Amino acid sequence: PIGLKAPSFASALLSGSFKYPSNTTFALFCQAQAFPVPITRWYKYIEGTQQKKAVVLDDRVKQVSGTLIIKDAVVDDSGKYLCVVNNSVGGESVETVLTVTAPLAAKIEPRTQTVDFGRPAVFTCKFSGNPIKTVSWMKDGKSLGHSDAVLRIESVKKEDKGMYQCFIRNDQESAQASAELKLGGRFDPPIIREAFPEETRHPGPSVFLKCVAGGNPTPEISWELDGKKITNSERYQVGQYVTVNGDVVSHLNITSIHSNDGGLYKCMASSKVGVAEHSAKLNVYGLPYVRTMEKKAIVAGETLIVTCPVAGYPIESIVWERDNRQLPINRKQKVFPNGTLIIENVERNSDQATYTCVAKNSEGYTARGTLEVQVMVGPSVFPFDFGDEPVDMMNTVSINCVVSKGDTPIMIEWLFNGNRVTTNDGINIMKSGQKISILSIESVQSRHAGNYTCVARNNAGESQHTSELKVIGNVVMS
Repeated sequence: PIGLKAPSFASALLSGSFKYPSNTTFALFCQAQAFPVPITRWYKYIEGTQQKKAVVLDDRVKQVSGTLIIKDAVVDDSGKYLCVVNNSVGGESVETVLTVTAPLAAKIEPRTQTVDFGRPAVFTCKFSGNPIKTVSWMKDGKSLGHSDAVLRIESVKKEDKGMYQCFIRNDQESAQASAELKLGGRFDPPIIREAFPEETRHPGPSVFLKCVAGGNPTPEISWELDGKKITNSERYQVGQYVTVNGDVVSHLNITSIHSNDGGLYKCMASSKVGVAEHSAKLNVYGLPYVRTMEKKAIVAGETLIVTCPVAGYPIESIVWERDNRQLPINRKQKVFPNGTLIIENVERNSDQATYTCVAKNSEGYTARGTLEVQVMVGPSVFPFDFGDEPVDMMNTVSINCVVSKGDTPIMIEWLFNGNRVTTNDGINIMKSGQKISILSIESVQSRHAGNYTCVARNNAGESQHTSELKVIGNVVMS
């Protein structure tokens, strides 16, 4: 060299990213040009931070001149390294991202567990290997939409029993493990052992309806009339007791029945392991009568099924009308002789309205009742993405979650790799009106790489969309 020269690197060496298998030996180069001969020091960043510490040299990790030699590499060697070169004239540094790969392996603990109804169950997916991009769970071959290593069921139900699988994946390979959840304790779903028949009565006397149910645990019995729960009142009394063999006997006592007491009665036996029910009509001679119907809210796209709550006997016909026109008026609508109205794939514009059911007897007497149907629209999240290309660290990114349709109020929340995002760790969330939420990261770091999900909810349902943020130089540690 002629004269003094501060350390410098060729532009191609200003950053690098390398991938090596575990248990191999390799070198990380730091080729600077300088005079006088510079001193080279190697540092490693503490994962997820901008803090760094000097690389510890030992029998396995050695430095020869400016080159760092790593023997029998392990996954923990992965990370971002900084080579700092100084001489009396100046200094320069270069970053190198190292990924030490290892075969993926997974196991679930415990392999099998037996849990009683209502108790919590926890499966932990323990895995090794590198890099690990995603963790996912399936139950009996169906995705659970869960991306955390720990799967927790707060209160085990009958449908929770089965086989659970944990999948670990990266771009090259995958690994999986399975475990079984069994139900503990003896159980028998409710069963109706004895029930009341359909009968026709004259007004005046009292009526007793009886339901006997069994099951383990002992079920509770409740009663309904035309879909509305019956509670104790001046004329309606419900009582129940448990027999010596564990069956539940429930009586519904109707004092001095009226023609308006007629309708479809139902007894339901329920416990935490299931439900059983029985229904039959009680016909009471008298003029037609239609009970008051509560406003019906239904989600757009679903099927409306409603039966006109008619009393009186005999009834010759039950029809449904809308805007003084008898239904059906299109293919979506079906009307049955028992007074049931079905509207498939309901839409707000065409199906939200007031419907009237008309009950008539053979002598021409009629009774009318109205039903207000409200069609609720669930949210729909407009797709968004961070783009296909990875983002440089320290750059700024922002995505908008726009709920293109849906009834307000709408709650919007963000998830990062399946966990709720809070406004810290460099992530900001800002609301713009009721249907727009903006997530921004002013200075992207490697820890910000992952899947971001916007979830929108209202009373009609929920919608979500996910996009992956890729960060240049990101290394996912196991």
